[in-house]
Amino acid sequence: MVLNRGDARHPRDRKADVSGVGQQGRYTLTPLIGMEEELAGLEARVLSDSSRVLALVGPTGVGKTRLSAALFENVVGEFADGGCRVELESLDVPRDGSGLREAIAAALGLGAHPVDALRDREFLLVLDCGGPPPRGCAPLVAELADSAPRLRVVTAATQALGVYGERSVILAPLAVPHPEDAAELERLARVPSVELLVHRTRAVRPGFQLTEENRAAVAELCVRLDGLPLALELAASRLKVNSPASLLAELDDSSDALHGSAADTMSRHLSMRSAVEYGQAGLCAERLTFLIRLAVFAGDFDCLEVSGVLGLSAQDAQDSLADLLDRSLLLSREQTDGSVRFRMPRHARPFALERLTKDGTLEAMSTAHAAYFQRRALANLGLLSGRKQSLGLERLDRWREEVLAAFVFLSTAGDQEDAARLATAALPYWLMRGEARPAVDRLVRVLDADGELSQATRTALLAALGTAGLHAGAPEEAGPRLRDALEGYEAAGDRAPAALTRVRLARLAQIRGDVGEAASLVERAVAAYRESADARGLASAQALLAEVRRDQGETGEALRLAEESASTHETLGDRRAAALARLTWAGLVIDRGEADRAEEAVRESMRVLDALRDIPSTAAALRVMTAVIVGRHGRAKEAWERAALLLSAADAIEAATGGGPLHQPAAYRSGLLATARERLGEAAWETQRRRGAALTAHAAAVQAAEPIRPLVNPLQPAASDALTRREQEVAALVAEGLTNREVASRLGIAEWTAVNTLRRVMRKLDCASRIQVANKVLRSPTDGLGDSDTTFLAMSP
Repeated sequence: MVLNRGDARHPRDRKADVSGVGQQGRYTLTPLIGMEEELAGLEARVLSDSSRVLALVGPTGVGKTRLSAALFENVVGEFADGGCRVELESLDVPRDGSGLREAIAAALGLGAHPVDALRDREFLLVLDCGGPPPRGCAPLVAELADSAPRLRVVTAATQALGVYGERSVILAPLAVPHPEDAAELERLARVPSVELLVHRTRAVRPGFQLTEENRAAVAELCVRLDGLPLALELAASRLKVNSPASLLAELDDSSDALHGSAADTMSRHLSMRSAVEYGQAGLCAERLTFLIRLAVFAGDFDCLEVSGVLGLSAQDAQDSLADLLDRSLLLSREQTDGSVRFRMPRHARPFALERLTKDGTLEAMSTAHAAYFQRRALANLGLLSGRKQSLGLERLDRWREEVLAAFVFLSTAGDQEDAARLATAALPYWLMRGEARPAVDRLVRVLDADGELSQATRTALLAALGTAGLHAGAPEEAGPRLRDALEGYEAAGDRAPAALTRVRLARLAQIRGDVGEAASLVERAVAAYRESADARGLASAQALLAEVRRDQGETGEALRLAEESASTHETLGDRRAAALARLTWAGLVIDRGEADRAEEAVRESMRVLDALRDIPSTAAALRVMTAVIVGRHGRAKEAWERAALLLSAADAIEAATGGGPLHQPAAYRSGLLATARERLGEAAWETQRRRGAALTAHAAAVQAAEPIRPLVNPLQPAASDALTRREQEVAALVAEGLTNREVASRLGIAEWTAVNTLRRVMRKLDCASRIQVANKVLRSPTDGLGDSDTTFLAMSP
């Protein structure tokens, strides 16, 4: 079949012979989506001298067969004596491997001695094992590699052969969408898992489109299915009569939702249950039990966490994880510190949970899991306000799914005391991650559940609920809970939490516009913190008092308080709190017309908040940075385009997360928004609004940090030297053709102040009209323009 038997010519002079045992042709019926880079890498390895035995390894359903078929088709022509691709499962060889050598020899058409026949030949042999390599495959391949130096062997299996000199290539599932991908429809469509799902769905439902309305559900489907091609193909078959959202609901309700027919997939597995059971078939009872128990983890895990939850020694945990990883039953992810984390595939976890439930061990495993992660979370949540806050956030991000799973179990199992303790401690982290509204739901769940709560825990729970409601944009619900919490703390004599609750109530009063009440509440908190020598609490209260003093018109005192708050937080190592206080300070400085002085503080604050991934506070920083940009570059159209972009991003972020701290008066913020819209015009404004609304907090922060290009026609040196900064700003806006009212609105000053400032400008520049001011402002000494030309520049938008 493969070789020209009896041909005495040198192999290089023979016609290359190509064959396959299986169904090679059908693998070209659909395009190879999302694996182009992997295919190119495999081709290079196979054709290099360093990879004589190559193992293509990956989980069941990842596309090993499809990729190995494409590899064979693309490179077999480079081998002088051709090649053969064999699907071992089509040979009907028993799992014990008996008869494997003879079956492969027959497939090759070489009789009973393939080693001797291939010894001198340049040949490509691809062995598709389907699942794990059958017994006898490893020694046969080792013997072939030793005896035939010009032979290339590629195996496709769920694990490597384990022979000397073998090079393994791990085939991972297709890339799934990140939040940044889901923000833009075109970008989302290019994500490999989305591309495959949409392509296969259109095969059974030609009218299916990726739209603004279904993109979130499509992205979630791809993530839920780990980007596994088999799961995506089966999901596509179900989308023939379902919407993406309804299919997600089916997956929540049933682990058997994904199934299809031979028309839907080239895989031998027509359901995900079949694929999962097939992959686990070769495990011994002990290893299968270990694998099933890993389903108690909601997300990823490392050896230490497995050891702690499952009660194993570190060595036993490592050995078991390594074995399952070798069998492609776990997914792994490299960490920046050189460690590795593991995860059970999401599509496999429901079946494992079924087994735990059936075995009666799910509750015991969940109890151990909740106790472990509650202990670790509580130990790290205290780091969020100190020098190690980055480390604390990194760990909490890593454990996010586990902490939520622990909370759900504790609240469901009736342990309300521990559930409340965990939720109230986790609230600052949830707020930083923009989860104010979900936090309210979680806390209400505990408060309304049956079960006993101590008075102290109930008071703390009410305070947490009020704080979460404040951040979620629900002040009418937050107020009563905060007042009840304050009453509880005062009755118990808990002065520190009582002072903090007063700060929260002061913020609530500030939002309502009751500056007097806000001042009274926060002043009492400041006095309490001073009396108890609580520097951290005092600095936090001073930051809010600075805003209140600003609202009362006491700018000098507000600046002092904001500066003192930022300095104290920096001394204590709380970078986040210091950044927030700096934003308050910067907003005050900008209001005084000194945007250039505020810029560096705002940039640094935004950098810190973005690095910490404090989403709501990053939105607040975007607003302050917008004020800096228009304050410094308000003559440039690009500045107003950037303003519209950033303000729209901040609006979208706050709408999704519930909002963040107030660092500028609401009237000023809305005025800036209206001015940007007026300056750009409706069409340009709408373009920037759409772009901004699609940005993540991080992407918006990156945009905000980009420099604004300088104007082509700056102020003449003579004019610049003669005028104060405020006079320069007024002159520049007049040169743009703005009226006195528009100048006042742009700069945030009274119209009469704008008029008087313009009069001083005209007197200093010896101008009799606004047009003459514009000419002197914009005309370059070397441009050679006449008065009429310069006037045109001055009046152009």
